[in-house]
Amino acid sequence: MRSLGLVKLTVSGDSASGWFSEDDPSFMIARQQDAPESLGVIPGPDDGTKRKATYGPDVLTTSGPAFMAQLAAPDARFFSLPDDGGPAATFVLDSVTDSFAVLTATDNGWQVRQGGPRHLWDAVESAVAIWEKYGSPNRAEFGVTVSHDEQVVWLGNPNGPQWPLPS
Repeated sequence: MRSLGLVKLTVSGDSASGWFSEDDPSFMIARQQDAPESLGVIPGPDDGTKRKATYGPDVLTTSGPAFMAQLAAPDARFFSLPDDGGPAATFVLDSVTDSFAVLTATDNGWQVRQGGPRHLWDAVESAVAIWEKYGSPNRAEFGVTVSHDEQVVWLGNPNGPQWPLPS
């Protein structure tokens, strides 16, 4: 998605750990980045199951919640366009699992339609709710542990809430 973080890792034995920098990093792409083979498939208008969404698509672009959304759905991308000829909808697509979430405005908030093997919006809402439960911490309160087998982001300490990253 669009969330970045910079971590200074310290190696200890077969793993490395460190904390995210509080500052928002900025990187200049030095060469053309290869696009993934597939960005995902836009679902049909009747695909998936619907429910009222706790959060709207603004969590994908607001600094703290966007960081959490990226942790919850690290392989996903999002964009907005008209949904089946109607008003603009926000699509969240995961090309690795072929999962999707589509957010549309309703008279009293947001509705999500999601499908595939992973309910992406459920994962995003859960991560944002944990972030809020812990007082909306800044990035510097998160850390990373990297080992040969996995990469994990954690909140507070390595035994706190965790989100695995693709390796």
